[in-house]
Amino acid sequence: MKTKIINIIPHPPAYGAYRNEPRPEINWDTPDGSWVGIWGYDWADIIGNEVLKVTDEFEYEVWQPDLRADKIYCHRFENGLVHKLFPASNHKKMFGLKITNQISSKSLLDNLDKISSKHLILHLNNTGYYINQEIIDKFYYLPKIIEFHSKLLTPYIEMKKLRKNILTNILYYKRHKELLRNKKIIFVYNNSKDNNTLLKYNNLGIKRIFMGCDFNYWKSGNREEAKKHFGATPNTKVFSMASRFVKLKQIDKIIKIFTDIDKDNKYNFKLLIGGHGEREYENYLKSSSSDLLNKEKLLFTGYLLEEEMLKFYQASDMFISASTSEGGPTSVVKAIACEIPVMCTKVGGVDDILSENKAGVLIDPYSYKEWKKKIIEVIEGKEVSILDREIAKEIFHWPNIAKKFINIYKRLNNV
Repeated sequence: MKTKIINIIPHPPAYGAYRNEPRPEINWDTPDGSWVGIWGYDWADIIGNEVLKVTDEFEYEVWQPDLRADKIYCHRFENGLVHKLFPASNHKKMFGLKITNQISSKSLLDNLDKISSKHLILHLNNTGYYINQEIIDKFYYLPKIIEFHSKLLTPYIEMKKLRKNILTNILYYKRHKELLRNKKIIFVYNNSKDNNTLLKYNNLGIKRIFMGCDFNYWKSGNREEAKKHFGATPNTKVFSMASRFVKLKQIDKIIKIFTDIDKDNKYNFKLLIGGHGEREYENYLKSSSSDLLNKEKLLFTGYLLEEEMLKFYQASDMFISASTSEGGPTSVVKAIACEIPVMCTKVGGVDDILSENKAGVLIDPYSYKEWKKKIIEVIEGKEVSILDREIAKEIFHWPNIAKKFINIYKRLNNV
């Protein structure tokens, strides 16, 4: 019997972020007139796909709570990957002295309970989500990967923080104790800050693994042709950003900096911003960009599919990631694969690799004057070192990442 890996996405599908897009190919109507769907390219799906390309030793399923779902919806992809959506609901829970809304799925927990005696490995993403806490508490005896995609917000770290609300610290202490009795855990992280705190738990080890991309697809191309595709001349200095439109990405700060730089209309540049997201923030970004938009020095490309996205990177003289918190970021990894200079905030973990190899421009998340200075230097011709592609491929290429997870699954399978 094959061991089944269940990779649990602890949050519902981000339907709101795709409000202007057609339904995904895999979708179902629901009785209330709404619909549910599976895109199949969440982090958990990608890892599952890459693992199944390398080995047939495991079955691989992705489970996800869904606030729209009235029953379990399931799809099996051609490669054998299964993605399930489970009915979920919001619950008001006391968090210290505060009442918070937490997502839980009785259906998901009940179905996990039904098969918990079989050969299972749970792959959890972060510990902070309420549904993950329920799983850690109830299924303490099952082998697990617990993966942190950005900051290491372990119960141990949280319970040590100084707060007026001491009940919150007590709650985190209880969660800390729950995690201590989970003896069959391998922790995976990418952000090196505070990673030594993972050793506080009675676990089987820790491993650093990054999000990645396919280096056979994401690669350099003809920059002049790509620039022309986005309405820029060969001499135009093209900067790019690509992300969900949410405040932590600080897209508004980058727009303000480029607006300030362009007050005297001194420089020939173009800023490409790809993606979409929260309606209110997206409208705010566009309304605050009128000067650059009128001068055709800014282009909101919208959400781009892979072929267009590849041209987007290939047109860039520099890629910018200005986020205050990241789980990589994958956008920077794709820029690195395309051999594009990058400027990114010191978050997520990729910044460590750039720093170790003296590549890119690293900035503090809130040092906006420094950002402006660095951007002007690039516009005026300063060269920025590019991370060696072979070094990057070893760390960030999907097949290499999959092999690292397979080694972990095999180890847990032998526990």
